[in-house]
Amino acid sequence: MRTLILCAAIAAITALPTAQEEHSTARKIDLTAKKYEFSPSRIEVKVGETVELTATSVDAKHGFECKELGIEKTTFEPKKPAVIRFTANRAGTYQFKCANFCGFGHGRMKGEIVVSGE
Repeated sequence: MRTLILCAAIAAITALPTAQEEHSTARKIDLTAKKYEFSPSRIEVKVGETVELTATSVDAKHGFECKELGIEKTTFEPKKPAVIRFTANRAGTYQFKCANFCGFGHGRMKGEIVVSGE
């Protein structure tokens, strides 16, 4: 009986994805920031999808934040991309913004993440 339980436990553990497998299954999206815009400014994902944003600045220090999806402030500079990982847990449209003051048009530097239930 112990052998059967041990075999079942080992099978359950080995069936879990490794960190490397989980990393490779994330949807990768490149995000470019420049005064005063993000490209793309609209990101569409599905509920349950894990996303890996690689944020790159072309001109100044910028930031990325989307509190509604649990994405805390991440700052990145030219030639120093930042990787932002999150899982879209609920459907809706969520605003993201530049989280590092970058000049006069900073307040307009926004975009949206659209999470569909499909």
